[in-house]
Amino acid sequence: MGVGEVTSSLASRLGDIPGVASVEIDLDGFGRGIDVRLEPDANEEEVMSQLRALLAAYGVKGERQPSLQLDTPAPRPEVGVNVRITPIRGGARVEVESRKVKSFRVVAANPAAIAQGLADAWCQVVGRIPVEVVEVSVTPGGVLSITCVDGETETIGTADVGQGWERALRDAIAEALFSRNGHRGDLAS
Repeated sequence: MGVGEVTSSLASRLGDIPGVASVEIDLDGFGRGIDVRLEPDANEEEVMSQLRALLAAYGVKGERQPSLQLDTPAPRPEVGVNVRITPIRGGARVEVESRKVKSFRVVAANPAAIAQGLADAWCQVVGRIPVEVVEVSVTPGGVLSITCVDGETETIGTADVGQGWERALRDAIAEALFSRNGHRGDLAS
């Protein structure tokens, strides 16, 4: 079995441990290590015990032991709406629904169009003036960033794509639209 096969097998086995949301392994590169992201409700002590046992079984060692970094995401507040993104021929249908109001958009199948459709539908559902999505990006670490402008203020919402694209889009738009903790900048400055 080659190094790539062992790494792939190890990543798969680590990902199967209950409470593990995602795994990234780099045993050869500059920042050698294993990055394990936990699910919000995971028992960190129990997961660590299982991780150590599995790493010992695989004999993961070298000149320098790779670092093992756990990242437990901060819980996000409930957003008060249901969001569905459904692929359709040539695009996507974006739906936002509260208890009383439902809105949808049919958009092109690209992240910027989906984010804009989601923001438009959400603003309609909650009775808010629409915002313009001016930038959508994903970092190499898997963090989705969405920048919105309402004409006077720029806001940025972020979310981890490790929980799935639909949830990441929902959480990033929610943060950009409503969070007082998100990055806000006055466009007049």
